[in-house]
Amino acid sequence: MGNPRLFELHRDTDVSGVSGTGKVAEGVIFSDGEAAIHWLGKWPTTTPHPKGIVSIKEVHGHGGATRIVLSDPADRLARIAEAHSKHVGDGGLTSGDCNECGYPHPCPTFTWATTDRDPLATWDPADDEAAL
Repeated sequence: MGNPRLFELHRDTDVSGVSGTGKVAEGVIFSDGEAAIHWLGKWPTTTPHPKGIVSIKEVHGHGGATRIVLSDPADRLARIAEAHSKHVGDGGLTSGDCNECGYPHPCPTFTWATTDRDPLATWDPADDEAAL
């Protein structure tokens, strides 16, 4: 069996009107596939999910209004790359710039996040500068 995996629930739309939007819960998927969620906010509660991530999606997903965001270090780079994606506006038009930082896409951060390296590494802009 593997190690437990951590995740967060990010809610884009608060369908129930109780938990709000943004990061609403933290959770763990245990090595046997079972899971638990700890809800944040005004009414903190911890709930078990014996059927694991499948039941979490069914019960709390609200048709895509809530996303499961894995917190494993290897997934960190994928989340960084996704945030630093090419801006696409209304009607599918693009400015060619990064959504997050505004630099021309692919920006330095997207390039860094999609380059094979240690997932726990941190980005230092000096790494991209030519040596003097």
